[in-house]
Amino acid sequence: MIREIEKLGDIGPWRDAFLAVPRHLFIPDLAYVSPDDDESYIIDRQANPEEWLRSAYLDVAIITQINAGESPITEAGKDGARFTSSASAPSTVAAFLSLLGARKGHNVLEIGTGTGWTAALLSAVVGDHNVTSIEIDEEVGNQAAQHLLNAGYAPHLVTGDGAEGFPDKAPFDRIHITCGIDDIPPQWIDQTKTGGILVAPYRRELVSLVVHGGGETTVKRYGRARFMMLRSPTSELSDER
Repeated sequence: MIREIEKLGDIGPWRDAFLAVPRHLFIPDLAYVSPDDDESYIIDRQANPEEWLRSAYLDVAIITQINAGESPITEAGKDGARFTSSASAPSTVAAFLSLLGARKGHNVLEIGTGTGWTAALLSAVVGDHNVTSIEIDEEVGNQAAQHLLNAGYAPHLVTGDGAEGFPDKAPFDRIHITCGIDDIPPQWIDQTKTGGILVAPYRRELVSLVVHGGGETTVKRYGRARFMMLRSPTSELSDER
């Protein structure tokens, strides 16, 4: 996993974070490995612990929930199955976090806790008391809380609509969005400090936004990024360069 991440070049403090935070602590016993260029497969910690552990450190996305929890993960390969929570591929996470540029002491908001792995990575760099992570799915959030506890991290976890942000801890230096969006909620811009940065999978592209005074933003695009969509309504992005 680290070798794949190092192919991205210098990723600053995130290399040490990836070494410090064991990914397997955030992978459930049953999950669905979904490579971009190979066949997908179920991993079962009880039936095959070696394959489960090996897969946890591959540079692939691991699906941890389908159909908002209404179907078992063992049905992930069936037609019509909708992926609703995952641990993203490590190299993808590294690219996002590098663009985010969070540093020790930054106040960071994460939209979409998922497994809790990226919240732990953020905590390792900025301090867990500086990380707030929002998850709309209570069951997913509860599982993430247990994963984080097992890994020794304690960011502030919130169950709620990520589109609303979290005004109680605003303004934020950085906002890390882990789910696909078609529009940027104005609350996110309003809750970001002047000069702050948001990184998101926007309309199937990886984008970063720098927030300026008066709600103006500078948007940069970095290529294709496919993510599960935010499960809440949003509003339009103003693409000002």
